[in-house]
Amino acid sequence: MRDLPACTGIARMGVDNSLSVLTRQGFATVESDPAGSRAKLARLTARGLEAQTRHQRRLEQVERAWSERYGAAPVGALRDSLAALGAKPGAGAPALLAGVQPHAEGWRASLPALETLAHYPMVSHRGGFPDGS
Repeated sequence: MRDLPACTGIARMGVDNSLSVLTRQGFATVESDPAGSRAKLARLTARGLEAQTRHQRRLEQVERAWSERYGAAPVGALRDSLAALGAKPGAGAPALLAGVQPHAEGWRASLPALETLAHYPMVSHRGGFPDGS
């Protein structure tokens, strides 16, 4: 659980809120680490794994439909260009993060540097953004 905000690019409160919905609906569980540490582990349930598989299949269907409609080359070029923006050049941060660096004199400059972008950007029920602002 403690690694999820850094891995997802979403603030801790957003992760907690999302996980509470996922657990309430039976897609995930949050439990103590069986190794005995104080850590909590979040895991997908069978229902969550099924939903993840359905999502992947749906994504593939959409890409196939786009390829049939617009051609495989343009869809492949779009996928490649978007993947390049999110790729980590060498061992660094994704290229797209270069455009969201905080102003040196702003309050965000005092926060730890972002290491990842949210794969699925979200806005909380209060209108806040995933980085906690």
